[in-house]
Amino acid sequence: MNVVIIGKHYECRVFGDTEAETADAAELVLHQLRKQHRVWPVQIHIEGDDVGAMHRLAAYFADVTAEPDLD
Repeated sequence: MNVVIIGKHYECRVFGDTEAETADAAELVLHQLRKQHRVWPVQIHIEGDDVGAMHRLAAYFADVTAEPDLD
């Protein structure tokens, strides 16, 4: 599973052996980027062979990016 996070002047590829590893790693990146207004908002591209996992990750990231900043 591979997630590409793209923001203004920023691109990061996150890889994981499992869906959960990929989600956790990408969520950490998203929370860091949220603090940087010069980068946020971002686009998220999910790449992989498991369409079900891609849909679950898309729904998860939609929730993560919509939640209020708790910092």
